[in-house]
Amino acid sequence: MTPVQWAWSTPMQPGAIALVTLHGEPIALEALLAACCRRLPTEGGTARCHFADALGTIDDGVAVRASSTSAMLMPHGGVRIAQRLRAWLCSHGAIEATLPDLALFPECASPHAAAAARMAGRCASRRALELLRDHAARVERSGPATAADLARAQRLRALIDPPTVVIAGPSNVGKSTLTNALARRTVSVTDDSAGTTRDPVPVRLDLDGVSVDWIDLPGLLDAPSGIDASAASIAARLAANAQVIVVATAPGRGWPELAPIAGATFIHALLQADRHDADSCSERAHASVACSARQSTGLHELALVIRKALVSDEDLADPRAWAFDGDQSPIVE
Repeated sequence: MTPVQWAWSTPMQPGAIALVTLHGEPIALEALLAACCRRLPTEGGTARCHFADALGTIDDGVAVRASSTSAMLMPHGGVRIAQRLRAWLCSHGAIEATLPDLALFPECASPHAAAAARMAGRCASRRALELLRDHAARVERSGPATAADLARAQRLRALIDPPTVVIAGPSNVGKSTLTNALARRTVSVTDDSAGTTRDPVPVRLDLDGVSVDWIDLPGLLDAPSGIDASAASIAARLAANAQVIVVATAPGRGWPELAPIAGATFIHALLQADRHDADSCSERAHASVACSARQSTGLHELALVIRKALVSDEDLADPRAWAFDGDQSPIVE
């Protein structure tokens, strides 16, 4: 009897529900389902399932019998649950494999739609869903990928894995307060005294539909020493790998001079824009955007400027198919 093949249909990372697709001969598939289900689900039906190993219960979930040769298991999406479930499947003779998109998503009507479903699970940014929702129809209209499609696909990779955005500037200009305002929760400690943020503070943010790994860097010092010098060295390495660097200052503090970084976009943000001297200060003329975290003004504008630096309006509005696969070409039948 040929072993059942299985694959994750959702990324192996924290989430509410994970999805495991099973594919195999009916007899082998039923034997595997019988090991976790008290009653076998009928074709098109569901059944509760229970997974356990030598350590005890792994999880409870739901099994769906999609067809005579395919089924789906839906446990909770914890990383440790996924690790133990992988071992459970292996112990029951199932083989982890790379399954075709239609095997992973049998509910889809075409290979194009199934490929889009796979990508929807991989992409971190909700902007990607706008491009994937009608992917099959776009492929039919677009035909084979062009050189321009391939170049656009490279730029749209910012929708798959969150790019890095760092905020850098002098101490006590409001970088951490801005970070908390964008996150809508407290992730950075704030205080009126300078140097409160001594270590980089990372947080995942949604900026106008694009997920980014935002890093609040320690304040820039003219001559750091000791622990400040170590923090400055770490901050410099993080900035060197960033796709966008938000250079922040406040009225009267001047703009810090940062060395150019290849491939990075610099965005100048004037913070504390609610101050009475914000419009008349010398820093205002060079600012790309002005923000007040305390009054929640300018936050959308900042998010928009950063998103456009990462993914342009033109690439999002392009009606052609997103050539995301393998050689970056759409599937053409």
